[in-house]
Amino acid sequence: MLNENMHINNETKIAMKIILTTDFSSENDMLFPYAIDLLRTGGGEIVVFHAYMDQVVLGDSVFPGGMDSDAFFNRELIIEMEKHADQLIQQTTGRLEKMITDENLKGISVRMMLKGGDPELELVHLVESEQPDLLLMGMRGKGRKGFLEGSMSKSIMTKVNVPVLSIPEGYQWSTSSQVLYATNFVPQEEKVIQRLFSLLKPFNPLIHVVHLQMKDNDEGDAEKMEALGKHFQTKELRQQIRFHCIRTTTAREALQLFCEQHHVSLASFIANKRSLWDYIFKDKVGKDDFYSLQLPLLTFSAE
Repeated sequence: MLNENMHINNETKIAMKIILTTDFSSENDMLFPYAIDLLRTGGGEIVVFHAYMDQVVLGDSVFPGGMDSDAFFNRELIIEMEKHADQLIQQTTGRLEKMITDENLKGISVRMMLKGGDPELELVHLVESEQPDLLLMGMRGKGRKGFLEGSMSKSIMTKVNVPVLSIPEGYQWSTSSQVLYATNFVPQEEKVIQRLFSLLKPFNPLIHVVHLQMKDNDEGDAEKMEALGKHFQTKELRQQIRFHCIRTTTAREALQLFCEQHHVSLASFIANKRSLWDYIFKDKVGKDDFYSLQLPLLTFSAE
């Protein structure tokens, strides 16, 4: 779950739609409590999604006499793959529905979506057509190959226009409602922080807006942070959003230390479509620095 002591505000009634990706692994079931918690108060819909590769490509060498063909599509095998995927997604959906029933929750519906094709492309298309409030997916370390894992999750967060919540494999959360939001003072951040607060409001979060000062000539950052804070002056927001400028030469260590000191259970940032180096900030703070935290990551589109 998002966290044990994140208190639900019963006055908050927000119907949501969540796309939950599944690779049918047992570890993937860890996504269920997150989806249920987000819909617990206001209700909504969970779309359980899986895409399987629907093309079997064999090289020319398998054909007698060197038959000239770039690809060979084994229709029977594809049919079996689809049948197997259909069975697994029904089983996965059944486990999710059982969790909802066991908690006697009302107003939460579950729908299956099975597609044949490239998983990343099909997911992007599904997000465009469904326009969910959140995309929920697993996050695995480098070197693990499979459905929407590792670098795939990094790619997806820059290609969809909805928030993406990525959960590390085997994540061991601690009791905390502390959230870190990393800012680099881009124009859209006022809107993003407000959206972050609105999304997590049922859990009464304390959001730490953090900027890492990586250069000696960052004297103006305090003024920028103060200007950003002026957009959140209501009593509720002043109590639940804090602002920090941290001077450091090592972004990863600074992030890790801050998260440990404040018992952070969720990190968030804008997933920019940047250069080959995959930097989030111009001062070379990258996605890998956040992935190394081994915390759930909630990312927002830069657009």
